[in-house]
Order: sequence, then structure tokens, then C-alpha cells
Amino acid sequence: MEIKYQKQTSWEIVYSRYEGLQARAVQLLCTEMGYRVCRKIGVYELHVLPCRIESETEPSKCAVIIGLYGESSLLRRYIDKSEIPQNGYCTKIINNPSDEAYQYVLICAESDDALLHGAIDFIDCDCIRLNGSPMQNSDEVFDYTFPLMTRSAAPKTERRMVFTWGHPINDYRSYLRNMARIKINEVILWNDFCPINAKEIIDYAHSWGIKIIWGFAWGWIAGCEKLTAIDDAFLAKVKDDVIARFEREYAPLNPDGIYFQSFTERNDDNIGGRSIAAAVTDFVNATADALLERHPGLKIEFGLHSTSVTRHMEQIAHTDTRVDIIWEDGPAFPLAYQPHTVDAASSKITTELVKKMISLRPQGNVGILYKGYCTLDWNRFVYQSGPYLLGEGGARLTAHDTALRLQRWKHFEGEWMQYGHYAQQMTDMIQTEYGSNVALGMAGVFDDGIWFPEAVTARMFWDASESYEDNMRITSAQTNVRKA
Repeated sequence: MEIKYQKQTSWEIVYSRYEGLQARAVQLLCTEMGYRVCRKIGVYELHVLPCRIESETEPSKCAVIIGLYGESSLLRRYIDKSEIPQNGYCTKIINNPSDEAYQYVLICAESDDALLHGAIDFIDCDCIRLNGSPMQNSDEVFDYTFPLMTRSAAPKTERRMVFTWGHPINDYRSYLRNMARIKINEVILWNDFCPINAKEIIDYAHSWGIKIIWGFAWGWIAGCEKLTAIDDAFLAKVKDDVIARFEREYAPLNPDGIYFQSFTERNDDNIGGRSIAAAVTDFVNATADALLERHPGLKIEFGLHSTSVTRHMEQIAHTDTRVDIIWEDGPAFPLAYQPHTVDAASSKITTELVKKMISLRPQGNVGILYKGYCTLDWNRFVYQSGPYLLGEGGARLTAHDTALRLQRWKHFEGEWMQYGHYAQQMTDMIQTEYGSNVALGMAGVFDDGIWFPEAVTARMFWDASESYEDNMRITSAQTNVRKA
């Protein structure tokens, strides 16, 4: 392949609107194209990548043209509405009609979030996949002629989540940007105390198309096996405390939702002779009903550990349908922490359990949390002692914590390479048999980069129909994925 373009003078970005998520898409393109086209190596010659709003005048050379189908007359000339899937985007590469020496990259969708996803996939997948030579550096991709193509894509899972404790996050902006970069659109932030910068975090998350779900305890304690009684008096007090705390800390935020765990993180099925499944269902229904009476439409997510209720799932079926059930823990990976513990037999048992979990919620407000990522060191864990600033730890603190987790990420990276196909099979089963309404999430991931296990999981959450070998190959080539 011969070099076709003078990269510093041939390319521009043309957009239809610079607002909200569309602005984020343009920013991403500008950043990732900029370091490829704006400098001559070893020469102090400064060049900026032109970015201009769409006009009747078509680009004369090379351009990435991005916008919504309903807003861009330029994109409508080259992309038919039928080429854009529901909730998805279409990317098309064509020759410049006025001069075939140059090319247009067209990225089009019908919604802002899908448009951002199209920009992400062009940078992180197409710019790597379309390299024409084994030795061609992806940094040089805009120097060469792209193969002509049309590609459409849409998520097979609508809600793609992360669950994490809040206070290990040292840089919430980086964390949320990394989430958006792998097309994750919801984060559950668990805190003992509501962060004092919660509103800032919500606003920043929304600017990237991410919902913030605030997690706090409804009777959950560390070491739930220590709990010896769940009598009516205990549950009534917890209910009153939950309502008071929500009104005091979270209601003023107008939150996207709240998440809770109660007293199900145990391996037995009763506490003090009382059925956990029956008690937690009655308790959740009563507490949720009181909250929803005061705040109609409030999104409530019930984090439910399967270990204590598996033998009494019929009780869980009575949970208020206005409350989402987010299941975690199971016999084997991807519901268990260690990927290496899974084999064909335990994977089959876990799959049947997941089918039973989902079947309790035919209306679809149900989710499954995967594990197999870095978590917390419970031997040295320190609880929050009061309200705090979430994610303002700075670069030195981030570097310190990243170094501590590096060896564990090496461990998990290797295990995902060997056992990740079990998670891919599980995800494909859920998407194929139950459609897009079953939420899927990762439990226990942290900031300072996008790590390989997170990236491969995010790809399968988007669409698990490809082979796991292809997933690993594409993920490994992405320049934004951090290797341990």
C-alpha cells in the first residue's frame, strides 16, 4: 500500500452539532486523529486538525463526517436510513465524489449515544482493523487509503454496567471517560457516606451518556454471617433508617437511581431460624413501597446474592416488580471471583442458575453481575469514616494504587485469556435467549486505564456473537487497552 495523503493538510472533521454527546464524539475524534495527523516527527511545526460545522459545501479533500441522520443533509446523501440499526450506528467509507484521490469517513446514527459509540468504534476498531500492512503503524492509518466499506452495529444488551465501591476511585473523570470508551452506560457507586461532590459526578457522567446509581446498605454489613437476627423490630428500624438516609442524602440529587444490598451475602438460607428469602422479599417490598410512594418513578436496584436464596427462589419471585433485581455470586465464573475455578460441568450448573434467575423476571427488569476483576483487599480494608470527595485523589495516589494492583491484573489477564470463553458463552446465551433487556455488569473494577479483562467483557456485553478468539484479538490491538 502506498502512502496516499499528506496527513497534516488532507483531513478535517465535519460535524452537524457540537452539543452534549455529539460534542464528546467530536472531541474523541479530534484527540485520537490529532496525535496521528497534527505533528511531523522531530519537527517543531504546529498544526491543528480543522473541525467545522456542516455546510452546503462538501469537503474538498479527506473528512470524517459525523452527525445524526435527521440533522445532517450531507450524511443523508450517502447513507440510507435502512442502513442504521435501531439503537445503533452506521459507518461508511467512500471515495470523495469530487476527487477520488481523497476519502470520506461517514459516521451516522439516530441518537446521540449511538453516534458516540460509532466514533468510539471507528477509532478503537476500524482504524486498527483496516490497516493494510502487517508493519503499518496504526498511527499512520490516516496516511493511507482506507478500504471502502459499510458497517452497521448496535448493542445486544441495553444496560451495560459497572459496580464498584466509590472510595477506591482516585480520578472519577478518568474513570467515567474510560467507561464511556468501552461503551459502558451505567455505574453503581457504593458508599458508606454520600460523596459531597455527588452532583458534580452526576453532571460529568451524564455528559458521557452514563447513569449514576448510588449504592448504600439496606441492612448489609461486612461479614453478613455475623448477623444473628432479622426479626420484625430489626427490619422496621432498617426500613426507617433507609428512608431517612435517602431523603437526607440522595433525594436532593434527583438521582438516576439507587442500589442496595441487604442480608443475603451468606451461604446458609436462614438467620435465627427465619428464611432469608422470605424475609428479604417482604422487607424490600415494604421499604421500596414507602420510597416509591414519596418518589414515584424512583429507580431502585436490589443487589441480591444468590448463595442464600437459591433453594427458595419461589419467594424471590414475589419481589415488587418496580424494583430491579441485580443478581451476583454463583457456583462458578463468571459469577464467581476466580475464573480458574470454572470447568464445563460447573459452567453448565451456573448457566442453569442464571436461566432460573432471569425467568423470575419475564418483564425484564433483571441484571447479572460478572466477577473476575480486581476487587478490594478485605484483610486491610478501611471503611469510610464520613462524607468525602470521591475521585479527587490526584496522579500520585493513582500511581501508587495502580502499582499495588498491577500483579493482580497480570493474574486476571492471564485467567481471562484462558477461561474468558465461559463468560462469552454465558453472555451469548443471555443475549440470544432473553434479548437486550437483561442488564449485564462487571463487579469490582477500578480506574487508571482500561484493563484487558474489562475491555473483553465490555465487547461481549455489546455483542457476544463473535468468537472469543476474535474478541481477544481485537481487544489486544486497541491502543487504549492497558496491559498488565
